[in-house]
This record gives sequence, C-alpha cells and structure tokens, in this order.
Amino acid sequence: MQSLKSLIKSILPKPESSSLAMILYKGYGFISRKKMTKAELENDRASYIAQNTDTRFAISREFDYICRADKYANNGAGIESNSDYFIQDIWGARKVTATKPARHYDVGSSVAGFIAHLLGANQPTTLIDIRPLPSLNTSFLNLNGGGLQYLQADATNLEQIADSSLESISALCSIEHFGLGRYGDPIDPMGWEKALLSFERVLKIGGKMYISVPVGQRDKVCFNAHRVYRPQTIIDTLKHCQIREMSYIVGLDTRLCMEYKDGKLHIDEDGLGSIPDMKNWGVTGLFEFEKVGDKKVDPTTAAMDSRFWA
Repeated sequence: MQSLKSLIKSILPKPESSSLAMILYKGYGFISRKKMTKAELENDRASYIAQNTDTRFAISREFDYICRADKYANNGAGIESNSDYFIQDIWGARKVTATKPARHYDVGSSVAGFIAHLLGANQPTTLIDIRPLPSLNTSFLNLNGGGLQYLQADATNLEQIADSSLESISALCSIEHFGLGRYGDPIDPMGWEKALLSFERVLKIGGKMYISVPVGQRDKVCFNAHRVYRPQTIIDTLKHCQIREMSYIVGLDTRLCMEYKDGKLHIDEDGLGSIPDMKNWGVTGLFEFEKVGDKKVDPTTAAMDSRFWA
C-alpha cells in the first residue's frame, strides 16, 4: 500500500514547473525529513549522563537546545536546497580572483556568499546597493589589504562613477529585480536594461563584467519577484561588450553554451535549446563579458557547431 509520504510526493508538481512548485517541493522535503524521536533523544541523554565524569559539562534541562533533524540529514543539505547561489558565488569568485583587479565593484550580490568569497581572498571590493548596509569597515575584514567599501546608490545610473573607470564589475542575481519595487526601488520597467548599460559605461576597455540572471526560452516578467531572460536578450543589450562565456547551472554543475576562444565565438545550439522553460522561474544563467568597444563579434554570425563541445 502506498505510504502517505509517497502519495503526497507523487501529486506534487515538478519543482522546475514554477516558483510555487519549487517552494512546495522544498517545503515537503523539510517537513518529511526524518527526525529523532523523543525516545532516541532521552536514550542519548541517559547515555551521556552515565558516561560523563566532567562536572563542568553536566547535563541540565535548563540549558537544553534540542535539535531533532540533524541526525538523519545529509551533510550539505543546505547546498542541495540552494545550489544555484552556491555555484554562482563560486563561479563569480573564481572569475574575479583569476584576474585580480585592483578593486572589484559589485551590484547587489549576496554579501554572505559571493562577497564573503572575495573578502576571503583579500580582494578589495566595493559593494553597490540601493539599500543601506551596516558598516563592514573592520580590522578583520580589512586584513591583508582586502576589505569592503560600500556605496549606497541607484545602479540604474551609477552617477557617482566616471565613464571607463572600472576594471571589473559584477551583479549576481540582482538586475532581474530592478524596477519591480520588491527591494524598495522605484518602479521602472526598463530598470534592468538601464543597469546593464550603466555597467557598460563605467567599464574600461578590456574590463570584465560578470552577470547572472534567470534564463529561459522566452523573456518575461514574473511580477514582483523577478524577470526571466533569453540569453540573447542580455547579450544584445550590451553593444560594446563581447560575450566571453555563457553557461547555466544544472544542480551542482554548469552547462557551457557559449565560449569566445581563439578569436571566435563558439555556440552550442543544443545547450541553448536544453535550457528549460518554466512558468514563472528560470535556471540561473552565468555570463562573462569583456568591454571591447566597437569590435564585438555578432553571435548571429558566430560558429554554431555542437561538435566543438565534444
């Protein structure tokens, strides 16, 4: 006879079908996780009391802090439920630290993830966001020449930053939210495009831009959470930046779809065609650009040969 848990799982929509389905799927996983029973807990308590000879660490129920779910959870369970941020933050940090800019600028990415990776590598970084942030100017964070500066600003114009002045800029899972009001920013249907163009404006020739956004087979706004983009929409918006690499996240891995190599842009049509088309969600697309001025290679005339990826 089918168990209640398996019955519930069988009627849940596929997690990739929509954002609601993803929430339901993760919620079911959390609720259905096996947890320690009261009997197991009390057996452990009795065993500890019987074995303990150190009065400093004698058990008292006054200080109990009971955790029932960890015993049966997989190691890294948090990564499984948030794999996109885990992978994109590593991807972005690898890209930035490989080029070692004198100062990297970031717009709205995860402070606890991507920015923490950069600080751990002693990469001087300026974080730009429309929301206030408590001061991170501490001796520990500034150790060995790293440290974080903060600029509270509107990323759709970056008025405080001069043209062609930055070596490196990133925005990981942030521009898709711009202009939707979700984070207190003013409503602006073109906020995402204005931001990309402002990033392009402040980059030097040869400067690098790292972007991640939800991607799918069509452009759409999923109000008020985010937008989903065709990869070509992001590429076409940047008239003076060459796409160096485009991939998307699959679990704890990525699938490479575009790569600029040996003076040519190679495109895996099968890879692009495999990007799932969800109702109001998207897989995370990863884009690396280099500002080249008017020397951009047009993707529509690039080498589209799946054999390149063999």
